[in-house]
Amino acid sequence: MAPSDPFGWVGATIGGKYRLDAVVGEGGFGVVYRGHHLGFDEPVAVKCLKQLGALAPAEREAFQRMLLNEGRLLHRLSRASAGIVQALDTGAAVSPSGEWTPYLVLEWLDGAPLDNDIAARRARGEAARPLAEAVALLAPAAQALEVAHTQGVAHRDIKPANLFLADIGGRRTMKVLDFGIAKVLSELSSMTHAMAETGSALRAFTVHYGAPEQFHHRFGATGPWTDVFALALVLIEVASGNRALLGSDVTQLYIAATDPAFRPSLRGAGVSAPDAVEAVVRRALSVEPRERYRTAGELWGALEAAMAATSAPAALPAPAGAPPAPPATTMRALTASAPPGPLPPGSPPAAPAAAGAARRRGLLPVVVSVAALAAAAGAGAVAFFLHRAPDDAPPARARGGLAAPPVKAPPPDMVRVLAGRFTMGSAKGGKSERPPHEVTLTRAFDLDRTEVTVAAYQRCVEAGRCTPSGLHGPRATDADVEQRGALCTAGDPAKSQHPISCVDQAQAAAYCAFVGKRLPTEAEWEYAARGADGREYPWGNEPPGCAHAIVSRPPGQGCGARGKGTQEVGSAQAGASPSGALDMAGNVWEWVADGWDPGVYTKGAQTDPRVPATGSKGVLRGGSWDFSASTAKSTFRLAYDREAGDVSTGFRCARTVD
Repeated sequence: MAPSDPFGWVGATIGGKYRLDAVVGEGGFGVVYRGHHLGFDEPVAVKCLKQLGALAPAEREAFQRMLLNEGRLLHRLSRASAGIVQALDTGAAVSPSGEWTPYLVLEWLDGAPLDNDIAARRARGEAARPLAEAVALLAPAAQALEVAHTQGVAHRDIKPANLFLADIGGRRTMKVLDFGIAKVLSELSSMTHAMAETGSALRAFTVHYGAPEQFHHRFGATGPWTDVFALALVLIEVASGNRALLGSDVTQLYIAATDPAFRPSLRGAGVSAPDAVEAVVRRALSVEPRERYRTAGELWGALEAAMAATSAPAALPAPAGAPPAPPATTMRALTASAPPGPLPPGSPPAAPAAAGAARRRGLLPVVVSVAALAAAAGAGAVAFFLHRAPDDAPPARARGGLAAPPVKAPPPDMVRVLAGRFTMGSAKGGKSERPPHEVTLTRAFDLDRTEVTVAAYQRCVEAGRCTPSGLHGPRATDADVEQRGALCTAGDPAKSQHPISCVDQAQAAAYCAFVGKRLPTEAEWEYAARGADGREYPWGNEPPGCAHAIVSRPPGQGCGARGKGTQEVGSAQAGASPSGALDMAGNVWEWVADGWDPGVYTKGAQTDPRVPATGSKGVLRGGSWDFSASTAKSTFRLAYDREAGDVSTGFRCARTVD
């Protein structure tokens, strides 16, 4: 039976630009239409949210602003990763049936959501997949989530219905749908009269894939670790053909998700899995958020490393003259067993799950409603829970985890930076560089020896995991793109070994996830650039000569070709940092993982600091070819629009090794 059209939009035009041709999915809170962009003559998907007619005018305005913000977030994430569905537009209109209708316009995808694929396989008696196939199938989703997680953005409703198997250019690839929808529904529910009276928080999620902290905030805050839990459940389902959390109602699923004595597993679902792989999944499904992998990239890196370690033959040398084998995964470089680090600032400590039914009394949430939310071509159950104020939670259990494997030497294209303590900032620097303060980094890390090149970034673009570079940003005009865009390094075939430029922070994070790495934190970057002896520049305290750095110089003080734009990475050999990294001063500015906080240094001594990348500004470090030498000091900080890519914005990647 065809889905209904409660709004009466079929055959009408919404927003003056999109003709809605058919309903392709409907749930309790949303209807998805196949639409047609009248200007571009292209199909689009239009998601319309339901049950909003009762909102007061002020609430409607607030909700529309929130939907616009989430649409902007989705647009930014989809620019960074081809694995996230693209957001094209958002708005609100009165439907032919007279109902106020907020909507989100998305790229149209041919294919089917993963839940439909699983159901079809089950109907054919082919529900189970080989474990290696399941891991490979979900890898693009893990990579896309890693891009969001490195920016402090969590999905909070990962499930097969929100993972879409799209057919693009004759190739099947997975895309993540509905970023921000769980947040939108939660905010919508908080506007209701009941919520205003109780002052309680309401959370929206799909109960069959819910993490303990979604069922009750006593277990801690939600975040990227919440997606880790759900992704592990999806892996079990894809490999076995059956859901991992068992239960016929919300209460049973709550117990299944939070009982330490009952942990879903691959073997428990009938999947043959090596011990190392089972251990990775067990950690991902820990009741306590602090015991899980912190991001999807860390989970998938550990998973693929465990798969490779148990499946690769042990001492079979390659035939003479044979080319090197391709890397087994794009995420294996991520550490597989490092203990989880601290949750982001502001996250409450996780509390242990209750061990028995008697101890669960008082923890069970009050179920307000269970509804369906339409995905691109299907629907999933979304539960809303009304939480009481938390009781005093007992101390968290001792941290668990796998034993760390022997630490390997860094690859030739990276340098090792050991854990240590240094002084960050400068008493002689600008306001944002003061006051100098002690920073302790508790974990060693590897850092790219050079900035990422045009050729390396292009491989990510060709693999469909990165979006093309180009001059762009909130303040970029058409004239900027036309006049200065030609200076982007990717536009010149002769610059394949120059640093990639014209990339924003999210694009940089997407590439790092593609190669199994991440952006360095601001503290890691400065420590790698100047070491522990307080030097001003990577090489010491003397100003940069032509052999040290590629920077802008006064007229008559140029360095020949080096004064006319970027140069091949690693050209300035005399500018090596104490760790051996090159071009940490000049060539291109380098994105770090942090958001911009001009007053963060006033907080005094810090351990493993990081500012969540949630505001409009990010941080660039190291100076560039078109900025003066003073900006190439290792302490200099430049605030810059996170969504902007300019002629001198590039990056390098890092990875944790202990």
